[in-house]
Amino acid sequence: MSSPDEKKEKISTRRTYTLLRAGFFKLLSEIPFEKITLTQICSRSMVPRSTFYRYFEDKYDLLCYCLQTFFEEAEVEDDVLYLKESQSARAFLLKLIKELETNRQSYYKIYTLNKDGAFMDILRSFLIQILSEKLKVSEEKGIHSKISPPIFTYLLADFYISTAKCYLEYADSYTVEEYVKNVALFANKNFFS
Repeated sequence: MSSPDEKKEKISTRRTYTLLRAGFFKLLSEIPFEKITLTQICSRSMVPRSTFYRYFEDKYDLLCYCLQTFFEEAEVEDDVLYLKESQSARAFLLKLIKELETNRQSYYKIYTLNKDGAFMDILRSFLIQILSEKLKVSEEKGIHSKISPPIFTYLLADFYISTAKCYLEYADSYTVEEYVKNVALFANKNFFS
């Protein structure tokens, strides 16, 4: 059983992660990623700089954590990773698009502020890293890709990023379900009737 001090530490840690994520997210919707400073992150999050360094090395590390947390919260299944089973891929796409829809204005601001900078490449790199780790776990379970892992994870990362970008640009034209249906048809190479 946890001691009161351990419980307090766990609550404090979760609170710090939550504050940093929320503050960082707000800043991303106001300032291009390249211009965000650690001072701004700490100020917006109400977290002292020394506390920030207890959890993260820099803003890049924080961004990677935010992306990993998104995938954990979305409960990505192995078959989603390699788009083997259309129902689970569709379920993940639905989670992704519903998350974007929940804060569409903020995500759209983040996208428009950062689409011409290094942010999208950084995001892709972290997504490739996360997908590579998930692919290794899948391979340990006996699921092997016919495509070289670096090529596969790069292309899959681009697919997910493009899916999100396309939704942010055309969200007013489709319901979430219509959009996901179209992306699922594309993913299943079901292009024409």
